[in-house]
Amino acid sequence: MRKLALVLALACSSHATIAAAQAGGEADNSGEIVVTAQKREERLLEVPISISVMSGEDMVQNGINSTVNLSQAAPGIVTVNNGFGFLPVVRGIQSTGTSPGDETNVAIYLDDISIGTPIAGFFDLADIERIEVLKGPQGTLYGRNATGGAIKIVTKKPSFETSGSVAADYGFHYNELKVTGFVTGGITDQLAGSLSGSYRTSDGFIKGTGPNVGRDFGGADNYVLRGKLLWQPSQSFSAVLSGDVWRQQNNSVFISHIKDGINPYPNIPGTVPNRPYENAGSTDPLARLRGFGGSLDMNWDSASGISVRSLTAYRHVAVNSQSDTDRTSIGTGNAVSGSNQISQYQKSFSEELTVSSPAEGMFTWLVGGYYYNSKAGNPYFRTYSGDAVRGGTIAANFTNRMKSEVFAGFGEVTLNLAEKLHVTGGVRYNSEKKTFHWQNLVNLAAAQVDRERTWNSATWRGVVRYDLGEDANVYFSASTGFKSGVYNAYSSLGIPVNPEKITAFEAGAKARLAGINFALAAYAYKYKDIQVSSYTQVGNPPTLQLTLSNAARAKMRGLEFTADGKLGGGFSFAAGLSWEPKAEYEAFTAAQVTVPLTAAELAVAAPGIIQKTVVPFDASGSRTVRTPEVTGNLRLSYEADLWGGEFNGSVNTAYTSAFYWQPGNLSREDPYAIVNFRLSWTKNRVTYSVFGNNVTDAGYRTDYVPNARGDSVKFVQREEFGVGVSYAF
Repeated sequence: MRKLALVLALACSSHATIAAAQAGGEADNSGEIVVTAQKREERLLEVPISISVMSGEDMVQNGINSTVNLSQAAPGIVTVNNGFGFLPVVRGIQSTGTSPGDETNVAIYLDDISIGTPIAGFFDLADIERIEVLKGPQGTLYGRNATGGAIKIVTKKPSFETSGSVAADYGFHYNELKVTGFVTGGITDQLAGSLSGSYRTSDGFIKGTGPNVGRDFGGADNYVLRGKLLWQPSQSFSAVLSGDVWRQQNNSVFISHIKDGINPYPNIPGTVPNRPYENAGSTDPLARLRGFGGSLDMNWDSASGISVRSLTAYRHVAVNSQSDTDRTSIGTGNAVSGSNQISQYQKSFSEELTVSSPAEGMFTWLVGGYYYNSKAGNPYFRTYSGDAVRGGTIAANFTNRMKSEVFAGFGEVTLNLAEKLHVTGGVRYNSEKKTFHWQNLVNLAAAQVDRERTWNSATWRGVVRYDLGEDANVYFSASTGFKSGVYNAYSSLGIPVNPEKITAFEAGAKARLAGINFALAAYAYKYKDIQVSSYTQVGNPPTLQLTLSNAARAKMRGLEFTADGKLGGGFSFAAGLSWEPKAEYEAFTAAQVTVPLTAAELAVAAPGIIQKTVVPFDASGSRTVRTPEVTGNLRLSYEADLWGGEFNGSVNTAYTSAFYWQPGNLSREDPYAIVNFRLSWTKNRVTYSVFGNNVTDAGYRTDYVPNARGDSVKFVQREEFGVGVSYAF
């Protein structure tokens, strides 16, 4: 607390601050924000959707350098990492699956291209123009897997004017070095290009214990390289060819710590457990995530104002991991020692064609078609008795494949019935076929599993917006969304689950008063056929087995408020608050939970067993998992001339109230707050900075898996302070 007070005092005395997150898109000098949330450029103020926007510059100023930090950018968001699986939660809507072919129900787009699998969502942010977080189902324009919303990551475009930048940050605590660069300019009078790169390396934040004394774990070794070519032979046509390659290495995501640091095997002499922020595992953790992709984005504007866009893309991502599953120093030779090795990939191709009317007029419209083809799988999923690389033996191993093929058509129409009244209606039809294969690699004579299923889904959206003035309006929307049906590729059962479905209602108001942007939204969700792990009767004769099934339904109610703008005298701010008093399972009677043993049960339990699994467990009426009641963010900024240069200070605070990791209001995560700051001084295009990230030293958990011998948890990196220098031209 003393350290926090010192940092806040420094921030206030230096007038530290940020440029507003909700006002962080493409803004002119008046502070007007332009977004593409509805697949055309529009004023943020006039888009009848709850949207949080943050510019790339503001993200740097506020210590948000990875997708896992996005919860610090806007209210109503929680980020969870299951290994390299990035699982964002928006207003309580979330996904828990990471198997091949499964995707998050908060869709993630990189330059309007769906990145699909959760393992592709975990990456450093480089050359970012802005990020738009769309809240609520986006089933009409974005389609499948946008049940909870969409996160649009927009990177910088090439320019015919030569410009660029290079920057380096160094953090003292973990010897963290991040170097970034960007350059763009004209090549000919019709061709321009850009090239960007980012590299981040650091020591680990997890201390080695037991057999790992003297080592550290959790260090980063990441890079992103992106190139673009813009061809613009006329004012009416342009084409952007893009390519990127990236790597993410951080073995902390495959180190499971034991909650409260208890010893799961107290009867085995010399056992050292994985206590919080420590790793004693006898199997070295491994985490290698690599990806690449390319796209062609072509745009044509006719003389009549009709616009045509074709977006073609291919993306590939693969991960190799290794982890110690007994979470202790116990190695090969003891029956309780265990580890695993996993390889997973996804290859995807997509094509989207849209045609839109001029933005002005009594009648505006947009129609489109979409095709998506994905191949994903585990070449191997090995479970070892003992250490994977030190004499262990393979106890189980399987391979799988999941192919997805999607066809969709969509359209949206807006009638401007009067100068102030606007009515929008849209619909989308989606057909998706999944083909699943599973094979046992230990017993090759075992029967293979081959399944195929097609799901057809229609979603719709209706909006009424009334303008109270040029800079104020109210709106009401009703919309639906769905998450694709899927097979659990980790299971040999071959039982598909149907799509999740959501119906959402939202009433909101937006206004710009005295240079300050305000937005208020109230929402109500009806969420059904939720894909969860639950116990169901399987086989003949039927037996109770844990499966992925559509076993739950829930309701959400909440309010969100945001405000941002310039306060005068060099000050600006952004604030957001999300309050979700109701987020509960209406029906979830077949849940699985892990609960502490009673005193009587502990007296007869085997050494180290402190919990038991209860199935089926009726979690109806409990709060949905990973859903805090309150989240909020506050950013303050100050700019002024100083010592012949320009001073810029920023401080960003994000708060998350308590939530639960298990149904039944079990496994509570305590409230936490994160504070980042950055103080910069610029002269002659050179900027010198000092910064602090997570200066509150919040040690909150990013993943939680119940276990009879003590729950497995993973933690965020602790505080970091450092310096930076950059040059722009």
